[in-house]
Amino acid sequence: MPIKHPLFDPLEVPNYGFQEAVRYLHVPNGTLRYWLRPSVNLLIPADPARNLFSFKNLIECYVLEGLRATHGVHLTAIRRAVEYLTKNYPSRHPLADYELRTDGSHLYFSDQGESLTNLSLGGQLGIVPILNTYLRRIERDLSRGQWILYPFTRAEYMQSPSDKPKVVSISPNVCYGQPVLRGTRITIATLVSRRFGGDSDEVLAKSYGRPATEIAEAISWETGKAA
Repeated sequence: MPIKHPLFDPLEVPNYGFQEAVRYLHVPNGTLRYWLRPSVNLLIPADPARNLFSFKNLIECYVLEGLRATHGVHLTAIRRAVEYLTKNYPSRHPLADYELRTDGSHLYFSDQGESLTNLSLGGQLGIVPILNTYLRRIERDLSRGQWILYPFTRAEYMQSPSDKPKVVSISPNVCYGQPVLRGTRITIATLVSRRFGGDSDEVLAKSYGRPATEIAEAISWETGKAA
């Protein structure tokens, strides 16, 4: 009788190191270490022994940092929201699995319809007119199991009230989850390798048919020089 193996879920593969999460998402080292504390109970790595993160962990980190640093939501409100979602909905990664909104003080979640549940206040109803720019950079196609994260390439872009160009994308369904130029399978690691090999941004731009400014932005993000 054949052995049944659990279904492979690319969203849960431990694919990213601690420093990659720090660099990709502009999260301070100390902040990320704090979220990992068992007493804080906000983030559990896919591989705790090696501190390796899954794609869903990256989304959780991205949302946490956006709520904390960009929208100024207090950690207490975030923890209450996580507790409410964990208690009322079947998810190991509530900050990743559900589309959240914030007014800067509270977190809101819409299950169905137009009414929004105030997660920070234990389920009271409220109305928030917009989906925050920061949280719009996560695309979920649940019917097809396809997720995309468009990280900010510069830390200062996180504070901008207007959306910034989506130069880099990360998806577990593209190039095994490696960061790529948006809309392509050109990994940023390949661009960095060629740059270190002596190719200029202009040469890379001609090779891949993308603007040199976009190439430069992606490389600086990957190497951490834009942080």
